Amino acid sequence: MLGLFERYGHLFSSWQVVRYEQEGVAYLLQISAVSTDGSRLELRDYAFADGRRKYAYHWMKADGKLLRCWDNAPHWPDVATAPHHVHIPDQPKPQASTITNMEDLLSYLGQSFRQND
Repeated sequence: MLGLFERYGHLFSSWQVVRYEQEGVAYLLQISAVSTDGSRLELRDYAFADGRRKYAYHWMKADGKLLRCWDNAPHWPDVATAPHHVHIPDQPKPQASTITNMEDLLSYLGQSFRQND
């Protein structure tokens, strides 16, 4: 997974592993990154021994204002891609999301940054 940050390193001015633990196939990974446009990314990704996964990816402006938050908490069962969804500011409820892992997320950010150039 860390290889993804090396592959997409051009998107970031800095990044660091805040926490990483692994036991067999189970892991806990937390990464904090600052993108080249000054926005911040806070990632939490957990894989459990029984195959379940839990994630939350927070993308914020430099001042901390939320741009997007992707997660798979099961509290929005009516979203078409449940439990996967994205929180977007000024939207009353989360939207469907196909971003379910760090590679999808980094690809999305790369496309977003190219569109804003």
